[in-house]
Amino acid sequence: MFNWLNLHILALVAVAAQFGGMAFFAFLFTPLVFRYMEREDASKFLRRVFPVYYRAMAVTAVVPALLLMVGQTYVTEISVMLGVAITMLFAARIIVPAANRAREAGDDAKFKLVHRGSVILHMIQWIAVTVVLIHLAQ
Repeated sequence: MFNWLNLHILALVAVAAQFGGMAFFAFLFTPLVFRYMEREDASKFLRRVFPVYYRAMAVTAVVPALLLMVGQTYVTEISVMLGVAITMLFAARIIVPAANRAREAGDDAKFKLVHRGSVILHMIQWIAVTVVLIHLAQ
């Protein structure tokens, strides 16, 4: 039988997975793709991967939120993780297609603007996940 402490630990592990997945994708996977693939091939590949990544990270963010809904009061943590999930879906449905359209249209200025916005959003999400991770670990 699960009690609130076990659910807290499972939520902590889920947030740690979110943290690690986001860090791996941003700081290792994406740079390696550009390092070892031709630029055009890397761009095409990542245009297909990013929507999958964002949807997977949205699901990963919902898991600890659901686990934390039972037992103790974790209103802030639940809200942050659901906010991360919503903004991940926003990135998958709005930002990635906008970046792809700009890239395909050859509008480098618009692509850079959208890309910069996506990077900033991703860093904000990652920082939010980091804060939740630290708080749950205490």
